[in-house]
Amino acid sequence: MCRFFVVLLALLVSAFFAPTATAGERSVTAAEANGTYRDVEGKSEIKILALGHGKLKVQLALVYEYQSGGGPMANLGDASSKATIENDIAVFVPKEAGDCKITMTFLSNGRLKVEQQGEECDLQSAV
Repeated sequence: MCRFFVVLLALLVSAFFAPTATAGERSVTAAEANGTYRDVEGKSEIKILALGHGKLKVQLALVYEYQSGGGPMANLGDASSKATIENDIAVFVPKEAGDCKITMTFLSNGRLKVEQQGEECDLQSAV
């Protein structure tokens, strides 16, 4: 089993989505939030479904590929839970991930900016 480290979500911030708007400026409709967001390589994805009343259902399926001394490796992780949303910022705290908090900012161009707080997101999956 491998763990997601800060490196993975740091990668996602740049690979998934480039910021173009200031957070908190606008309210996001359900139609804008709903969907599948993928990184530029199409390997990782975040699925979001608006539930109403400031709640979202979020499912992460993330892949971080890297080179090790033994050759190519990958960390895989997934999590799903509900998130809260206010204006254009959603906060996702995976139940199984210790002190991990993931903040998602919906940008006006249909993209998503993802940031992680906490030592590590201990999302685990068999490799």
